[in-house]
Amino acid sequence: MPEMKGNLMPIIKAAIVITLLLVAAYMISEVPTSTFIDFSSVRRNLGTTAIRTGESELEDELASATESIEEIQGRNKYVNESRARQYVESATNDYYQGSYEEALRRLERARIYDPSNYSIFKLSGQIFFEKNKFRKAFNDWERANQLPNDDRTISRDLDVLRRLIRYSRTEMDRLQRTVNKEPDNRVARARLKELEEQMRD
Repeated sequence: MPEMKGNLMPIIKAAIVITLLLVAAYMISEVPTSTFIDFSSVRRNLGTTAIRTGESELEDELASATESIEEIQGRNKYVNESRARQYVESATNDYYQGSYEEALRRLERARIYDPSNYSIFKLSGQIFFEKNKFRKAFNDWERANQLPNDDRTISRDLDVLRRLIRYSRTEMDRLQRTVNKEPDNRVARARLKELEEQMRD
């Protein structure tokens, strides 16, 4: 028996070595497929994806993007109009408190957010009118009249202001002739300067 045991040992050793080699070969053959990335196939798949994406899918994506942009613009418009209304409300409070300069600053900010807000131009025109800045008042009321509104008084106010501007121009011409004839006439010169300031843009 000892002879047989001696004969079996090399066979058992060979069997163990073969088994270990087979297990190692199996493990080696399995690992690369799970970790190896074939970049050429990625490129090919991208190419085929682009080809598979038809024009209708691209048009759908484009339409969806356009709708999203319009939705964002609508939301921004709402936010801007809300901010403009807040500035107009604050400016109105400033106007009633007699803080004309602060009211005008707020109205300028409101114009940035919503340049089509009727109230901005109506109020700024009123402030300029009360400050005797007739040309600026006219420009703002004219702009307000061009915007959608339900105010029936704006046309009447514009007509009154037109007459006042026409009268001021006539008076300026008369005063200029007086100053030209009488250069030392301080009253005419002061009144002319005052009217010129009122008519300045």
